[in-house]
Amino acid sequence: MPGPIEAVIFDYGGVISSPLFRGVGRFEADMGYPPGAVLELLFGEAAYIGVEGRAHASTRDVERASAASHAVTHDWHRLEVGEIGLDEYLAGVVERAPAVLGAPLDTGAYFTFLSRMPIGVHWAVVHRARELRDRGLRLGLLTNNVREWGERWRTTFPVDELFEVVVDSSDVGMRKPDPRVYRLTCERLGVAPDVVAFVDDNHENVAAARALGMETVHFGEDPFEALAELDRILERRGVRRTR
Repeated sequence: MPGPIEAVIFDYGGVISSPLFRGVGRFEADMGYPPGAVLELLFGEAAYIGVEGRAHASTRDVERASAASHAVTHDWHRLEVGEIGLDEYLAGVVERAPAVLGAPLDTGAYFTFLSRMPIGVHWAVVHRARELRDRGLRLGLLTNNVREWGERWRTTFPVDELFEVVVDSSDVGMRKPDPRVYRLTCERLGVAPDVVAFVDDNHENVAAARALGMETVHFGEDPFEALAELDRILERRGVRRTR
């Protein structure tokens, strides 16, 4: 039987931060694009986990994502592992747009939409992470992210104060749910996977962590529900919360 939990690894987008692309449905409607088409264009799947509405992904969407495993099959994946830069990715988006949207992408309207999309933070999660650190648990952050966005997202909360290890997919050339990136994060934390609790909003990423022996929390629409599940795991695995 594994011993007490020694470390907690958090995702960033949709866990530390609030879901991305708030209002994308309204943007599609205003522009006359088919529902879900913008997410399909950007990420290769209309129900991309990590954006607003992620909890409404169908079973088929999750199964389709799981079948792809950790394959780098779309420009978004290539961007996340640092194979291409943001400019090349955006050029591909513009090129693919007519086939996906049924019309060229109105880049002016799109970038205006992006500029009005602030990154929110689930401060309850940040505060709980600080509490876990103060209780002696090791903390890691494992994020599928974009190199050019690093300076921006790192200013949204005190990353280096809370997390002794930060693994960004675009820096290490691997992205969740590739098992190698979970193992790398554990190695940098100095722990085995079976004494780790992992928190992510993507079903596929959670399943990959579980397959490696980690305790897992799927982060849904309610941050407090996810934190309560994490507390139950920690208590069951010998880490009691201070009152």
